[in-house]
This record gives sequence, structure tokens and C-alpha cells, in this order.
Amino acid sequence: MKFSTASLVLAAIAMDAALAGPVRHAHSHFHEKKDTELSTEAPVSKRGSALVDFGTMLEEDISKLMSLGFKAVGVNALYNNGGVWIGSDGAYTSEFTNNAKEPLVLTVWGPQGSWVNAVQPLVTHSLAPGAQVTVSFAAGQSGAWSAVYSDTELCMGQVCNTWAEYTMGPEGVVDISKEVNMNGHGMEVVGPVCTTNMDTCVFQCTGGATSCWLEYELLNCSGPGAQSGTYYGAPSGGCGGLGNGAALKTSLF
Repeated sequence: MKFSTASLVLAAIAMDAALAGPVRHAHSHFHEKKDTELSTEAPVSKRGSALVDFGTMLEEDISKLMSLGFKAVGVNALYNNGGVWIGSDGAYTSEFTNNAKEPLVLTVWGPQGSWVNAVQPLVTHSLAPGAQVTVSFAAGQSGAWSAVYSDTELCMGQVCNTWAEYTMGPEGVVDISKEVNMNGHGMEVVGPVCTTNMDTCVFQCTGGATSCWLEYELLNCSGPGAQSGTYYGAPSGGCGGLGNGAALKTSLF
């Protein structure tokens, strides 16, 4: 992601820009808002005793997200919509595995913003312990994903947990960011030639801060596929080598 987008998000908050907008972690550039890709609500149908959003959300998880302050559950497209959708038929994919000992809700957003209290996420998906789901990304898509656990809250409208940031494309990268919450849950993303996790190719705060937007570093990002440097004076990089298509594997701990 060429320089940490979490830092830009937190900077925007500090400037009273915490409502949805185009500024979020920048993957080498800012992003324009694309209202046409958003709907105000994800359709929900009743199946058995639980409300299920096309089989992606448990009723109790929908209630949890709403109680936390989410604007809505995810768009949760089940077909190639040219952006981000649930399925394995995209050029770029990530297989998400819940390796935690509790259920969680995978949450993916795009360039419209990380403020899930004001912008509908692209994907929200219930994952029981050990469960998996694959999400596809079209070339050029950029954003981040995180997960909602039993102890997760929103901080200023964002998922207050570990993020993985992505820009999908031949020059794109993925990286773990702990800037929003240095005490967030563990995550690892394995790419074609590079791995980012809580210790490797990770953006983290410096000086003992538990969250940050200016004082951060990119840690241990070297070797095949890794990119590390500065962008307008800020730490920049992540795990590259995505080529014209890549199948990532994301573990949520």
C-alpha cells in the first residue's frame, strides 16, 4: 500500500473529517468516492430461525454490527461486480480462515472510506471458528479488511482492530497495519512471494503509543516481493509481487 493508509485515516479524524469521505489509508494515491458502488442496505432474507444476508450473515452478527454503530451490513455481492465480491473467480482473491477460538465477522471496505458508521462496507461475513470464505478483488481495487470479535468496538466510526490494507494490481501491495489499535487481534496474509503479519512487513506505532497517525514505522519488510521506502517523507511499502493475479491466504487469530 504505499504508505500507511491508517495514518491518513487518523489524520483525517484529527482534522474533524471522521464522516465518510475519500480519504483513508493511501495506497500510493488518494481515492475518489464512488457512490454508484454503494447501496444503502444489504438485502436480508429469512432462512430457518435466523435472518441471513444471502447466507453470509448470522442474525446475531447483524444485530452486533448494528449495535456497534455500523451503517449497514456489507453489500455482499455474490457475483463479479467489477469491484469486490464473495467468490473465488476474481483475478485477485483472499481466502480468509478464522483461526481464532471464537466466531467473528470479516469486514472489507474500499476507497469510499473506512468509517463503517457512515459508509456501507463492501463485505461483512460471519465466520465460525475454523470456517473459511474467499473474497475476490478486481484489478485496481484498494482498501482494507479487518474483523469484528466479541471484544471489538468502533473507534471514531472505524473497526478498532488490526487492519490488512490492499491495493490489487501488478504494482500493488498488501500489508498489516496496527496503527489503529496496537493491541488488536493477530492477522497474517500470505502472498505469492511475501508474507505480512504482526511482526513482518507491518505498519506499527512508535514510542509506545497504542494508536497513531504520524509516528509510525514499517517493520521488517525486506526480501523477495517486499517493498520498503518512503512516500512524501512517510514510511511506505508492503508485500508486493502480486502480478496480474494472486491468491492470498489470510489467517485471523
